[in-house]
Amino acid sequence: MKKTARTAPRYDMMFGDGKFNATLLIGPDPFGAFYDYSVFQGARLKLKKTGFELTGHKVGLDIFETVFNHNGNSIRARIRLVHGRSYSGGLQELWRESLAYEDLVYLKSHAGYGKHLSLSDDVSCFTDAMKEGFSHPDRKPYQLYYLDCCKSEMYYRDVFREYVGYEGVDLILHQWFCNYIIIGPVVVLLRELMAGSDFETIVAGMNDEYGVPHVDVEDDPEDLKQDRKMVTYCVG
Repeated sequence: MKKTARTAPRYDMMFGDGKFNATLLIGPDPFGAFYDYSVFQGARLKLKKTGFELTGHKVGLDIFETVFNHNGNSIRARIRLVHGRSYSGGLQELWRESLAYEDLVYLKSHAGYGKHLSLSDDVSCFTDAMKEGFSHPDRKPYQLYYLDCCKSEMYYRDVFREYVGYEGVDLILHQWFCNYIIIGPVVVLLRELMAGSDFETIVAGMNDEYGVPHVDVEDDPEDLKQDRKMVTYCVG
């Protein structure tokens, strides 16, 4: 597939069939860490405040829906919000299915542990599923991946370089600092997508929602800069 250089995701392709489906996977964080539960609950609240209605529920999975207008067309949106630690189904199967069929795939996890779906040290379960999704005959013509974790650029950019930036696929990462408890930016992304906002407006809104950069004690002194926002960008 021919590479296409671009500086913003192709949001115009996301609503072509009158539907917009997204899966937001929260965690799982390592056992003993419970950030993901508070993030999951925060996401539920923010989606409701944005205008989504809770239409389905089972253990570890909430389904939200709404209808919005885009370029004069009525679009039906369905958001699956998944709490990875308590999800009662097969998480790997859900992940593979999402990578093949969803318009937007969002992963929220603390990246520093690895060997689980945060994938910072062992990414094969993600990359293998991504390869399978790309070769699936019914894959969406355009998909947006948003990997949201502490220092996601460090962990993900080079690993996924050969899988993203092609026609029909985009990837959003945090350039450096991130806070694994904050969930608001992805809801801003959804809200602004449905409003038809351009890329610059969406990035500005996500940065405003994020606020002060997260700083870890092990960060190098030159990285301890409080003037940085959570910069999001498209790898193209």
